[in-house]
Amino acid sequence: MLSEDKPILVDPAVADALEALECAEVLAWISESAATDGGRKEVLALLHEDSAPAAAARRLRGIEAVRAEQGEHSPSLARCSDVVGLAGAARNRVLDGLELLGIAETVGRINDLRRWAAQHPEYPELGAVILEAPVLDDLREVIGKSIDPRGKVCDEADASLPEVRQLIRKLEKKRNARMEEIAEGMYQKGMLRQRQPVQRGDRLLLAVRATSINRQGGVVHDRSQSGDTLFVEPSSVLELTNRIAEAVFRERRIVEAVLRDLCVEVLRAEPELHRVQASLSQVDVALASANWAKRAHAGFAENVDAARGVRLFDARHPLLVRQMGADKVVPLTLQLGSAFDLLVVTGPNTGGKTLVLKTVGLLAWMANRGFPIPAAAGSEIPYFDAILADIGDAQSLENSLSTFSGHLKRTQRILKAARPGVLVLLDELGTGTDPEEGAALGQAVLESLQDQGAWIMASTHLGSLKVFSLDRPRAENASMEFDPVSLAPLYRLLIGVPGASHAVEVAERLGLEIELLERARQLVSRGAGADQLLANVGRVRREAEILRESAGEEELKVQERSRQLATEEANSNHRMQLRESEAERHFQDHARYLEQVMARMNKELASRMSGGERQQLEAFLAEVSALVQNDPLNRRFEEFLRTVKKGSYVYVPKLQERLPVLKVNRKRQQVTVRHGVMEIALPFRELTWVTPPSGESA
Repeated sequence: MLSEDKPILVDPAVADALEALECAEVLAWISESAATDGGRKEVLALLHEDSAPAAAARRLRGIEAVRAEQGEHSPSLARCSDVVGLAGAARNRVLDGLELLGIAETVGRINDLRRWAAQHPEYPELGAVILEAPVLDDLREVIGKSIDPRGKVCDEADASLPEVRQLIRKLEKKRNARMEEIAEGMYQKGMLRQRQPVQRGDRLLLAVRATSINRQGGVVHDRSQSGDTLFVEPSSVLELTNRIAEAVFRERRIVEAVLRDLCVEVLRAEPELHRVQASLSQVDVALASANWAKRAHAGFAENVDAARGVRLFDARHPLLVRQMGADKVVPLTLQLGSAFDLLVVTGPNTGGKTLVLKTVGLLAWMANRGFPIPAAAGSEIPYFDAILADIGDAQSLENSLSTFSGHLKRTQRILKAARPGVLVLLDELGTGTDPEEGAALGQAVLESLQDQGAWIMASTHLGSLKVFSLDRPRAENASMEFDPVSLAPLYRLLIGVPGASHAVEVAERLGLEIELLERARQLVSRGAGADQLLANVGRVRREAEILRESAGEEELKVQERSRQLATEEANSNHRMQLRESEAERHFQDHARYLEQVMARMNKELASRMSGGERQQLEAFLAEVSALVQNDPLNRRFEEFLRTVKKGSYVYVPKLQERLPVLKVNRKRQQVTVRHGVMEIALPFRELTWVTPPSGESA
């Protein structure tokens, strides 16, 4: 769990990328699925997480949470409080009963989760995190004995509480009776506005007409706005009220002492409470990831070596999924890093180049934090040391920076932070200045980044940068597809196909005057040589892209079929184990019954037989016993029993649970297992090792 006490120092280049990719907004959306305050804080704190092992473990827990959700047996985190925050508050003030009860319930939830982990060993990563939390039964019990379910301090919490509370009830009953008697008499005389006494603070008062005040003694505590009604406490009940106040004060002192003592216990357990919340938060992050994945149509990308590169299938930007729905977002399929590590994306304005960069950067960042991403199965993302981005308009009026200067500042930070294992995203490279100089500077930046070992995706309109990648090793072009008939962007990325900007066509679609468009076409035609070259290259590479996509789809189908076959084989093996286990249990039941029958025969018949007959009976029983002992099912069971030791897990069919072994007594042929908070001794013949899957009978 990330510390909230120490300030987090972030590389400025990384901070630029986090802002450009809207990582905080995505985390905020995921955190909405968390069930606890600790889980929400943990998700939000992952904005600056950079640990690959922690992310890998988080991913595995998320995958298990998805499976548990699909199997409808997810663990519950209901009624869990922020125990770390409450323990911190206990240093400065006395916690109230409900806050202490929240701590007790949260500590108790760990016991529930431990039972869940024991019942579901198929989720080892979640189980390991749960088992890291300490068991604080002593704290839970001491709070439970002192605080009732409403958050009130129990009579049993202090020996003097029952007496003082009984005194309060007795005095209140006596005062109420006296008040009713006085009120009835005064009401009959017309001195009261209403018969029933009114409550003001902790005192009962009578609503007396102002004209009748001299006829009744007492203390005036309040009056109406008009002054016609005075709220009076009769003199005859004043002493009773004061005695009640004294008793209530005594009760309050006792209650505060009880609460203060409980706070001391909480502070003693504060280090353990930090570990409890850390475990709960990590489980909550996994469950939140699974819940969010369902809402965002997301799944977990495969973790791969850097040599395999990025492969995304039907990827979508999560914030667009939230805004428009998954069906309305055009999916992105892309590869980077295997055959090339520099991709120059070209195409018209509003064609989706910036969205491609944002989608790749954000999904890579999310996968590197162990979160699911909105992409199809088979997507692969390696772990990046950092993701750096210059996306959007970097103009700053406050700092007197032009658009070009703003981009340049960010590019400087990126160049300083670039190294192998870093993904760099550059939007509209070389713009904001003279096109020729901007293209030259952009090319120099790309060459430097590639020489430093970074992976780069850059978008541009500049023609020379489109041609640059044709002669650059491990560089590739891509373009956003544009429908020449409807003059509309198709938001589909074509790898290996350099694209034109289609500025004239876009202007025509937006309604620019015909005369201007014709003049623009004449001017464009003068320098059409480069565009014609790009078009020819584009046609060739488009055919290659179609073949590549077809091969990728076939590979994806093969991978999916391989996974299905592996799953079917695993299920088949499990079913075979279950049938073998069932046969073994039936065998053990029959063997136990046969032993009882043979013992009864030996006892009842041997005394009535002659010596020779007894020998024949003993030989027969020994032969039957040998048959039982040498049966393959019995030998398999005996082999299993030899492996059982303290710390092993065995399945108990009659309890339908997988339980830990505390002790093995081979002389008595029994084991002691933990079932919840109880320890149970069971004979060997009531054990097996195969756990039925959820929903299948044991």
